[in-house]
Amino acid sequence: MAWLPYAATAALLLTPAPFAWAQVPPPPMPSADTGIAQRLIHAFAAKDADAYAALLADDVQVFEDGRSVAQNKAAWLKTFTPKLLATGVSFKLAPGYASAGRVLFIEYFNSLASWGRTPPADCCWTYDAVAYNVVAGKITVIRRLRGGTFRLDGNGDIAGN
Repeated sequence: MAWLPYAATAALLLTPAPFAWAQVPPPPMPSADTGIAQRLIHAFAAKDADAYAALLADDVQVFEDGRSVAQNKAAWLKTFTPKLLATGVSFKLAPGYASAGRVLFIEYFNSLASWGRTPPADCCWTYDAVAYNVVAGKITVIRRLRGGTFRLDGNGDIAGN
């Protein structure tokens, strides 16, 4: 019976603190959205316009900062494909959030030597928050919010303003 206080102390020490229960990770992406998100990331990384086009519904609607910029797949691809395929352009997509029917990304775009221009004095990146609505495995709405730009120094670190 002398061990009883020690057992109670051990049980108390092994019980997680109340705040640990509040630190629950976010739920995983739903399986359908995970698949399209992974294909989207791959299409951007590979600069594969055909793979990107295959993800879009024919009647996809595209908005930038709340303003309509494309009413269908053909119009959006005419605008976006040259940017995707431009020499010196690279994209990085950072997954933000997913729920049934919606995937959010932070899209980083490196415009170094893009569109046939000479490289800028600073390596310039822009970033946009991009929401993709997904219905039946196709992207039906793209909503882009312009984020901003920042400069990188010679070491690749964010430079001061």
